[in-house]
Amino acid sequence: MKNKIWKLTAIISLLLAVVTFSPLVIPYNVYVPELFGLPYTLWTGILMSFLMLANTILAIIVQPKK
Repeated sequence: MKNKIWKLTAIISLLLAVVTFSPLVIPYNVYVPELFGLPYTLWTGILMSFLMLANTILAIIVQPKK
């Protein structure tokens, strides 16, 4: 079971990396909507960082032992 979760965390890491540098997170010349006074690109970047952190912590917990 842990091996499947380990592979899933690897896939999620790749997907988050691709989405982070896509126009979905970094659109050209867009700063609205704002969240707590932060422009769109900044708060989505922070959100992606927290998602990657959570994914990394999960990967550390379930990494296969060799």
